[in-house]
Amino acid sequence: MQEQTISELVKWFIGLLLIFGMVSIALFLYQFQDINTYKQQINYQIEREGGLTKDAVKSLKKESEDNYNGRYTIKSEKLNEKVPFGEKVDYTVVSKITVYLFEIPDMTIEQSGSGVSQVR
Repeated sequence: MQEQTISELVKWFIGLLLIFGMVSIALFLYQFQDINTYKQQINYQIEREGGLTKDAVKSLKKESEDNYNGRYTIKSEKLNEKVPFGEKVDYTVVSKITVYLFEIPDMTIEQSGSGVSQVR
């Protein structure tokens, strides 16, 4: 009789652990997909400002702080520079993603992208 009770408790423990794992993965993937939205904002700023100028970087930093809890930063060789019309600006978005429900250190993910200046 006791064996059934213990096996039932083990089943509940494993089931709850699996549920917590799936919720943690879902939260991680939700944060991960936000990178594409932020990259779209970077491309808009490059098109409007003529590159990653000081104003564009300031606006993107504010966007990251306000909407993404300061999760994203930008690295680029052409940071704080205005580029001519049609020139491609390569950049890398560095994101720090928190893994919830488990004590795992924050993950740092880098994704590269590029935008084209549309300012004449």
